[in-house]
Amino acid sequence: MRKLYVRNQDSTNKGATVVRDDHNNACYLLVGKWGIRHDALSVYSIDGHVLAEIKQTSVGIFPKFDLFFNGQKIGSISKTFGLIHEFMYIKKLKWFITGNLRTGLHHVYSGRQLVMTVTPVFLYGAGYSELTIKQQATEPVCICVAAILDHWAKGKPKAPLKNKASLPGWRLSNGETSFNNIHEHPSDKNKLTE
Repeated sequence: MRKLYVRNQDSTNKGATVVRDDHNNACYLLVGKWGIRHDALSVYSIDGHVLAEIKQTSVGIFPKFDLFFNGQKIGSISKTFGLIHEFMYIKKLKWFITGNLRTGLHHVYSGRQLVMTVTPVFLYGAGYSELTIKQQATEPVCICVAAILDHWAKGKPKAPLKNKASLPGWRLSNGETSFNNIHEHPSDKNKLTE
């Protein structure tokens, strides 16, 4: 099981987003845009090969997206209406997503097996999605799914983010700052210094 960190899309990071692991190593690139029909986001390996894509096939209140892995269509997903908790299904792939677009916390399952958990975190002074993924082979597709969930959450107030200590500006328990020590601290020792 590996944790990956994807910066939430906003006006300051249009274009390529580097997906990093919990040791701050670059693992993937997420490139593309949303908005109109046929727009797409692509996940590239660090050496430049396209691994997965998510393409917008319709617009409107409940837009539809197709998922591709290694050039083959593996599923489609569309936004559904939910009052408190969202439930989405990825056709063909047979994954279902439970969670809440307001809090940003989601769980993705294949049958009864957990595939991925998406948790909002605050790193580098910005909002990120922490992806806890069970199998490395599914990481590119999981990044696409997390990107679409982040896109759908835009415009909705998110719950307070889970803070992680890993950056300059965060006080770690031993008084040092590090890019490679992502772990939780008691709330009184994990204060943002301004």
